[in-house]
Amino acid sequence: MKQSDWNDRDIEKLVKKLPKIKDERKPESIYASISQQGEKQRHLKGKKIIPGLVAVAAILIFTLLSPALLQQSPLEESRSDQGASMMDESKDLQADKAVADREKRLSLYESMVEDAEVYTYGLISPEGVPVPVSVTKHLSDEDEWLDGYTELAKLIPEEDLSMEEFVPLEGTVSKGYRDDINFTLNGDQAYTGNSAMEYAFYYSLFYSFQGRGFDQLHLKDKDGNYPQFSGYGVLKKIELPKNAKQAFFVYSPNGLDHFLVPDNLEYEDLDSAVTAMNEAGSEFYESAIPEGLNVRVVEKGTYPIISFMNEVHLENMDETEALELIESLLLTARSFGYKQVMFENISEEEWDGFAFDAPIETPIAPNRITLQE
Repeated sequence: MKQSDWNDRDIEKLVKKLPKIKDERKPESIYASISQQGEKQRHLKGKKIIPGLVAVAAILIFTLLSPALLQQSPLEESRSDQGASMMDESKDLQADKAVADREKRLSLYESMVEDAEVYTYGLISPEGVPVPVSVTKHLSDEDEWLDGYTELAKLIPEEDLSMEEFVPLEGTVSKGYRDDINFTLNGDQAYTGNSAMEYAFYYSLFYSFQGRGFDQLHLKDKDGNYPQFSGYGVLKKIELPKNAKQAFFVYSPNGLDHFLVPDNLEYEDLDSAVTAMNEAGSEFYESAIPEGLNVRVVEKGTYPIISFMNEVHLENMDETEALELIESLLLTARSFGYKQVMFENISEEEWDGFAFDAPIETPIAPNRITLQE
């Protein structure tokens, strides 16, 4: 039979032939079953909804509270500010100590100079001892090194330093051929005819220009003649070696002021010079090395090693005497061309700005002074 042949009467006959279905349950039982199914559906829907609500609520709470959590409490801010302040104060104290230590130095060091020019002048004590003192000056773009030399010579406080009136020297300084320099003496100069005066004049010039990049200093008088000295004879020029190879000693013109001065002798090597420093250089000089303290020098590599045979306790020494010990050795090493020195057997690793656990910078000039320009 095709579907299109179905009619109402046929359908009715088929329905009557179906078996009868009868629900034996009571109405109350059916209602209870329907109620239970409804409760289950509501329970399942609740389980699905509640976790989502909790997650959303947690996000909202975190969003609201996160600025407060991230923000420091006033107490924590105070502690942080105090810590930063203490660090700044510590840095300031370290900087102040470094400046104070530098101001104690007897000599002039490269780290002090920056972009200034260095000048050394040979002063003369009442006893006729030449004493080098060093200053710095910032030059203008138009000025030459010699301009600064002539200008500063007029400002050296010789009387305040317990020195004789000796500089500026009676003459004119000018640039010579290539790396040479000329000094023309005035007609009324008083540097010849007296051996002590000639010695002072010679080393006053030597201290001023040795180690400043000049090879020779040529001497003439205003008439173009070479000066005649009683001790040197006809003196045409003064040799200006790059390294003077001298030993440094302590000199006091009045028992109060102290200077580190070279003995003006040339030594074969640094060890020979340091050995000489263990002895008094002359009736005017004192050794900066304490009596009974033996010093050994090893010259290898780029810097020498200076070792004390007995352990040195700088803190137990007078501060000035300790500085004289260290700086006289450094100056002596510099006169042999060494820019650094390593010390051994000093108890302190650090003292007055010197760090003895590493090579130490040597001075570029002795007896640093400050001018009132």
